[in-house]
Amino acid sequence: MIYEGKNGSVNAYFKNKLIVSRPLGGGRTLEDYKKESEMILVQALRDGTKLSKIKELSLKTIKNFRYEKQIKEPNSQERDFVLFTVLILIKLGVMDEDGDREGLLVMGKKKITSNSGTPVRQ
Repeated sequence: MIYEGKNGSVNAYFKNKLIVSRPLGGGRTLEDYKKESEMILVQALRDGTKLSKIKELSLKTIKNFRYEKQIKEPNSQERDFVLFTVLILIKLGVMDEDGDREGLLVMGKKKITSNSGTPVRQ
């Protein structure tokens, strides 16, 4: 499911499958998500976690989120966490931000067509 905000959405893909979508707008930008994921990465490194362990846990998180059948719909914090995980893997060079099978897709706000057929911004 795509979660669209006032300014669109950021969507993360892994192995050609949409795994998480987060809204942009209301004070949240892609840069905000990136900064928060970098803070998480820095804190993990300060706590003594090795890069190899961070990569391993991040990949496990994404694979579990992608392949496991969900008992309930993930909440907003869980979806944020998965996006942070993807951004950390991109930062560490494990995933390509603009990859053809995995990475990020940033979409602007959906245009609504008026009765006259001209696109109108919502």
